Amino acid sequence: MTHTQAWCWHAPGEPDQLTLTRQALPTPGPDEVLIANRIIAFNPVDWKLIEQGHPHWQPGHVPGVDGMGTLVALGANVTHLRPGTRVAYHTDLRHGGSFARHTLVPARALMPVPDALSDEAAAALPCPGLTAWQALAKLPHLHGEALLITGAGSSVGRFAVQLALQKGARVFASASPRHHQWLKQLGVQGVADYRDPDWLAQLQAANGGEPFEGIIDLVSSQQAEALLPALGYYGHMVTVLGRIARNPLPAFSHCHSLHEIALGAQHAFGSDKQWSRLVAAGVAMMAQMASGELTLPPLVVGDFDALPSLLTRVKQEGQGEKYLVRVD
Repeated sequence: MTHTQAWCWHAPGEPDQLTLTRQALPTPGPDEVLIANRIIAFNPVDWKLIEQGHPHWQPGHVPGVDGMGTLVALGANVTHLRPGTRVAYHTDLRHGGSFARHTLVPARALMPVPDALSDEAAAALPCPGLTAWQALAKLPHLHGEALLITGAGSSVGRFAVQLALQKGARVFASASPRHHQWLKQLGVQGVADYRDPDWLAQLQAANGGEPFEGIIDLVSSQQAEALLPALGYYGHMVTVLGRIARNPLPAFSHCHSLHEIALGAQHAFGSDKQWSRLVAAGVAMMAQMASGELTLPPLVVGDFDALPSLLTRVKQEGQGEKYLVRVD
């Protein structure tokens, strides 16, 4: 095989402007591998960047950050993996992505998939699962602590809630009503509809009127900043979408710690040690998914040839399901 196919971006716009292109099969660099994709997973960042563009993208760029497949070629320095291994990955936004039949991926970013886990479940993990893990890693103490998670009905929120509960946190969550039942079944102590004007007061009341020790905001930096007064002394605010540029509260008062999460930035700024920890966390989560200790949202699977239309559906209708594409 000398060629492959990829969905290519040409200019800021809609997913249906992607074009299916025949390309030469790439050769991995010394620290890369070539993956024959089996499942491609969609994340909100995909359609947002297709809409807005990216500083490193040129016409013909292949979008997509998440996928899983089998190794078909290894770079000269890659000695810990073998061809045929099933792997899941989150790849670098600056380079060619997962919206293709084959993708080059840095070897240090690969997560071997347990035999007991399906291709679909493995592909659903990387971006939301690793983002949730990074968010919780910012919080030094979780056992017995009151943790508010906003946007808990999202894929990241679902992982964050479950991981926080595993660590013994007392979790409170905002989400649309369609998610309330499963959140309560998991053990979330207070759930509120984010569209209710008094949703925060409801969750504060559920926490006995006490401030939260931590907040993971999955909505916006503006909301995160507005929620700072709900944090107690020495509390931690973790923002996943954007960042709080400046703490608006007086200095030497609440002494809040402000954290930002950017999983994609680890490709540019993360060390090998940090990648090793992140990959180990991802592999551990996949083992828990295989055993049923971690659950996924409903999966919607489409075909590679219809990738743009399915991504358009995600953009317009996505309400908590995880959308995937099968590469035949």
